[in-house]
This record gives sequence, C-alpha cells and structure tokens, in this order.
Amino acid sequence: IRRSVRAIGGGLFTAGLIVAGLVFPPPAQAGSTVTTTSASCASSLNVVAHQDDDLLFINPAVSDDIAAGRCVVTVFITAGDAGRPAGYWRGREAGAMAAYAAMADVPNEWLEDTTVVGGHRIARLSLLRSDIVLLFLRLPDAKGNPVRPGQSLQRLWRGEIGAIGALDSAQVYTRDGLIQTLTSLMDIYQPDQIRTLDYHGPYGDGDHADHHTAGYLTYAAQRGYRSTHRISGYLGYPLDFQPENLTEQARDEKLGYFLAYAPFDAKVCQDAEACLSNFYAPRFTHSVRTGSET
Repeated sequence: IRRSVRAIGGGLFTAGLIVAGLVFPPPAQAGSTVTTTSASCASSLNVVAHQDDDLLFINPAVSDDIAAGRCVVTVFITAGDAGRPAGYWRGREAGAMAAYAAMADVPNEWLEDTTVVGGHRIARLSLLRSDIVLLFLRLPDAKGNPVRPGQSLQRLWRGEIGAIGALDSAQVYTRDGLIQTLTSLMDIYQPDQIRTLDYHGPYGDGDHADHHTAGYLTYAAQRGYRSTHRISGYLGYPLDFQPENLTEQARDEKLGYFLAYAPFDAKVCQDAEACLSNFYAPRFTHSVRTGSET
C-alpha cells in the first residue's frame, strides 16, 4: 500500500490509501522499463537543483510539454534547504507539487512512494490523472546544512569531498554514483528531451553554484544514455542581463504557475505585483538556453 497525498498549506497530508498495482506499477529498479508514466507518450526529463529552478528558468518549456501531452519527469537534486530545517524544504516540495498540478490543470493529488535506482532510494511523487512524476534526492544545497556540514554539490563535483548524503535518510552519493543514478533515470524513463541548467558557464559567473553543478552532472550523465535525445541547458541568474524573449502571454502564464508554488515558500514574492517589480521580474520575461545539442 502506498499513500496518496495532497499538498495543503505548506505540508503533505495523507488523503487516502491506494493499493499498489491498481493505479501505478511498483517502484522501478535501475535498468527496469517500468515507470509511472504512460508508455504511449514521448518523455521529457528535467534535472534541476532547487524546487523553483524549473519554474523560473526552464519554463515555459515544461508547461508547453505538459500541454502537448508529453510525459514529464522532473528531478530535484538538492532539498533546496538553504541551511534551514526540514519544514522549510518540505514546504518547497509541496510548492513544486502545487505548481505541476496547476500546469496540468488537475487536482493537486499525488501518489507518494519510493523508487530504487542504482541502490539509492529516491522519493517519488506521481500526479494523479496525469503523466507527471517528481523525484526528490534531497541533497544539501550550497548554503550548507548542519545535518550535513561541509557538504555541497560543488565540493562533490570538484573532488573536495568524496560523498554527499541526503538530508532525510542514509542515502549517500559519490560523484560517479550521482552521475550514474541520473543516467539510470534516463534509461528508465527514456526521454527524448533532457532539460537542465547551464552546463557551459563556469562557477563564479553570477549564477548559483548548485545551478551549474546540476547542469554539469546532467550533461555528464547523458553521455552514458544511449537513446536518441536532445539536451538543453538554461541560464540561471545571469539571464537578468539578456534581452527579454517571452511574450506577455507567456510571461503571465509562467508567473501564474510560479504563484501556485509561492505560498509554500515564504522567501519568494507572493503576488504578481511584487514578482514583476523586484529582482524576480526578469525570471518571468526570460527563458534563455545556453546550449542545445543531440
């Protein structure tokens, strides 16, 4: 039996019980062809660092994929904790769930279970009445966390630490192990489109270190993924200095989906007026690819 959960008021609450197998197949193992997305739809895989990166930097590509009926899987590598306790980052997960339900235009009701990939247990949330899956690895972000002192994706990528551990469990990843886990997820979900953050830019260019490392890891992982695909990287904070490239309609839709997320994260702007008048504003008028290749 697995839990169906609904995101409400910043937390996850039990909404009922669903017998395994009646709604979705059992959790997938690495190398398995079993997924919680439909075999009949083309698949897109997004890999980002934090729970709003896809909404701020990759959209409208994500919402366009959902509207087009594609299977969409998004992997959040860090907990997005910013050094804060679990209540904060779990709220951000609930915000991501609310945003994807809004993009799919279905009730915010999810099936929660665990999938095992490369020996690592990963939290998996599957949106009911859709072909959307969210995967949370819950590694500490670059701010640092007292639960995992001295651990960050950047330090792992640079070889300054040998491993990094999840904030909610005993799951531990080496650099190679994390790359292999991402490759295995590609093998499982078989995306022909892979989207991530900027994998070309260097650390120190004004972007968040976690954004770049998520891009570096994803780019490295797709090298081992043999199915035909395209990978695209998206600019993070430095997009502020690029020309606007989204229409007013695209801006408003992108902002609307972000505002479904915002009530679960007190750190971000909470209404349209605020979001379009502070440092968040360029995120809604831009979506800039830094690389796209097959």
